[in-house]
Amino acid sequence: MGKRVVNALMVGAGEYTTGSVFTAAGAAPDKPAGVVAITFTDLKRRGRINDMYLADAVGTRMPAVRDTMRTKIAEKYKGMESVNAIKTFPNDDVAFDAEAYKLAIAQCSPGDVVTIFTPDDTHFDIAKACMEAKLHVLVAKPAVKTLDKHLELIQVAKENNVLCCVEYHKRFDPLYTDARDRGDSLGPFSFFNATMTQPKAQLDTFKNWAGKSSDISYYLNSHHIDICAWIAGKSSRPTKVTAFAAMGAANKYLNVSDRKIEDTITLTTEWENKEDGSKGIGIYTASWIAPKSDSHTQQNFHYCGQNGEIRVNQARRGYEMAMDDEQRPFANLNPLYMKYTPGKDGYFCGQNGYGYRSIRKICRSLPTNERRQDY
Repeated sequence: MGKRVVNALMVGAGEYTTGSVFTAAGAAPDKPAGVVAITFTDLKRRGRINDMYLADAVGTRMPAVRDTMRTKIAEKYKGMESVNAIKTFPNDDVAFDAEAYKLAIAQCSPGDVVTIFTPDDTHFDIAKACMEAKLHVLVAKPAVKTLDKHLELIQVAKENNVLCCVEYHKRFDPLYTDARDRGDSLGPFSFFNATMTQPKAQLDTFKNWAGKSSDISYYLNSHHIDICAWIAGKSSRPTKVTAFAAMGAANKYLNVSDRKIEDTITLTTEWENKEDGSKGIGIYTASWIAPKSDSHTQQNFHYCGQNGEIRVNQARRGYEMAMDDEQRPFANLNPLYMKYTPGKDGYFCGQNGYGYRSIRKICRSLPTNERRQDY
């Protein structure tokens, strides 16, 4: 007899989940159809997910969200019509309900899976409520913004015997994974320098919380901080951090005066190697005031050990496309993240993308009595 196939609840109906962005620029070109809903719909097509639910705080946007998923997923790929059957919360006439996710939790059963892609300051309450309902959680990075909240989530997960995972999809990038594996051969940690920038249009997407409930460092720097810790963390530890911020451009671009919004944030961190006490330096820069360019996210890092170094330019993989298209005439492509182009048979075929694999991973990691064994 086969194992139970879990249900999936998605909390947050925005860009990363559904590809829905209500701005002039629309969804980012590297995730035009979102990541989470398309992944779960494909897993359902392949018999690995049962029912799907979607919760957001703004019910009045749900008709447009469902239309986006229908257009970008159901009508683009064969066999993906089940995305149209996703049950959404709250009702379409609800202007705002910050706890609508609780209505969706009530539809789930212990052992089901929840993804949380909402503003950073809402992660804790949602994740805690889900785990107390015995649901396994995958929350967007950063999980929370303080150490005490991290520790509390860990305790809640232990008390309820559920998984609480953080979605760091760059750990599934084959280049980053290989860099991690090679890191041990480079000697004690010496230096790490990383940059991630996105165009100003990203500020339109995050206007409501930028500089208020979170910032660009939590949103982007967290990726490379995690990678640095992933490579060096076994033998080194951070001992001191200093943060610097540039301001002015974001406030001017958004015409916002009620708060100061950081344009660019740089963290400078001192690390100590455990074996001999030698020192290393980590520098992490993130910005969302870059111009529109050939890649939505310009991102690279340089890792240097005392015996060698590794450099990765994630924005340029040597795969380029030029078109007669005024909006995007030239682009550096990265189908290793998410492959949205349908296969010749019309089916979605992006299962090897590291964005897809990051979502699929939690389903594969469930206790064996809660998942199928054939994937």
